[in-house]
Formats: sequence, structure tokens, C-alpha cells
Amino acid sequence: GYIQTGDRLLAMPPNETCTAKGIMLHDEPVDWAAAGDHVSLTLVGMDIIKINVGCIFCGPKEPIKACTRFRARILIFNIEIPITKGFPVLLHYQTVSEPATIRRLISILHKSTGEVTKKRPKLLTKGQNALVELQTQRPVALELYKDFKELGRFMLRYSGSTIAAGVVTEVQ
Repeated sequence: GYIQTGDRLLAMPPNETCTAKGIMLHDEPVDWAAAGDHVSLTLVGMDIIKINVGCIFCGPKEPIKACTRFRARILIFNIEIPITKGFPVLLHYQTVSEPATIRRLISILHKSTGEVTKKRPKLLTKGQNALVELQTQRPVALELYKDFKELGRFMLRYSGSTIAAGVVTEVQ
């Protein structure tokens, strides 16, 4: 993707449109920038209060999904206590740290094949691969990992430790 001065943008969340009035790359004004460039934008037509860390700008015709519930495949690291339904975590995604809850434990997966080895487990322990449903307190902008790797992966933290890494498999 790319952005040009004068482009209409959609900020997700909060699902508000604005216009790119100016683009700065390495403290120099430019007319356009490409995906992956770290730029500063001057925007018009939107209240700056509505822009938060983790806000993603996209084209209004192809908006990124913003949701509070999604399914993911996670790999659990070395944890002290098992993960159960309702387990509170901190979702680290791009620049976002958002409180979340493990809403459902869907299945335990085989590490190498990805085949379901157990449906509806009661708990998850260290070293397991699992399919879970997460719920965040506020909407987050996500993509499926298979479609856009950078916007489809995340880490889960609990009590100051990283307890799992995951990829988004379904946005609800």
C-alpha cells in the first residue's frame, strides 16, 4: 500500500474518515509514502482526541476489521498456572496493549500437523498449541494472519510475563 497527500483515510478504530494534508518521512516533507515507511501525518477532518495508539489508517473502500472478539491459534510458553476459560491476559499487538480475556478454549492442536487432538479442553498448559477465542475490552484493528502476517500476530502477557504467542484465524 501507499499514501499520498490529499488521500481520504479511514481510521480504525474509531471508524472515522479524514484527509492526509501532509506527510513527513525522516523529518522531510514528501508527497507519498509506501507500506512499511515510518511517517508522521498531518490530518484534517478528524478530532485528534479520537486517535489512539494502535489506530490503523486504511482506505475507506477497503477497511481493516475492528473487533472485540476473535479466534486465534496460540502457542503457550513456560507458564506457572494453567490457562482456563475466563483467564485475564494483556494482548500485545503492534503498538497496542489491550486487556483481554480467554473467552473459550476451543481445542488443543498437534504441534506439527495442526490436527485437533482434544476438543473443548478444560485447561491449557505449557508447550501446548491451542485454538482459543479472545475478547478485548475495546475494539482492536486486526487482519487474519493468512492474509496479512504483520497485522495478524500477537503476544499474550500475564503478571509481567509473556505466556503465549498467537495468530488470528477468525475475526468475529
